[in-house]
Amino acid sequence: MQTIRPATRNKILSAAEAQFRRFGPKKTSMEEIAEKAGLSRATLYLHFSSKPKLYEALLRRVTEGFILETEVLISDSRPAPVKFRQLVELTASTFSENPLLLAALTEDQNFSLTRYAEPVMNDYREQILGAISRILQQGIEEQSVRNINLEVTAYLLYELGTRLLVKALNGSSDFPLKTTLDAMDSIVAMGIIAQKPREESL
Repeated sequence: MQTIRPATRNKILSAAEAQFRRFGPKKTSMEEIAEKAGLSRATLYLHFSSKPKLYEALLRRVTEGFILETEVLISDSRPAPVKFRQLVELTASTFSENPLLLAALTEDQNFSLTRYAEPVMNDYREQILGAISRILQQGIEEQSVRNINLEVTAYLLYELGTRLLVKALNGSSDFPLKTTLDAMDSIVAMGIIAQKPREESL
């Protein structure tokens, strides 16, 4: 019986990623992936029993790597507002470098197997919501963030940030990503209500 080797598995994932990026997972065959990896079909099927299983494993490799990076960020000693901005920037760089991940997020019919991407992206969403909540909790404890509803605020920031990111990366945004992120940072941090001078509020 053949041994399943991590190096071979990674070789297959890299070959699949190259083919999926170029042609999309629907138009790529397992035979083409085996050829790209320089392996036999038997070896390929020993590691992945089907193309959907291979596609799902590829998405999980990217999302799990991203989550590990967020854990490092959360454990850092910098203030919570700085961590939140860095989380957004990390997300932007991850999705811009991984078009298949962006396709899965946006349910692109040409470059995503939506049925198999959905559980991976649901897991990703829950973990990112958790990461945002933890950063906000750290902010409350260090008094850089006021006492707020963590769950609702995390949801709001995730949904807004994701929509801004997708529009920027697919070229449909009216403004550069940095401009929209700076505005969101300002609004989240300070609100939109004008602050009255102290003597007028007495």
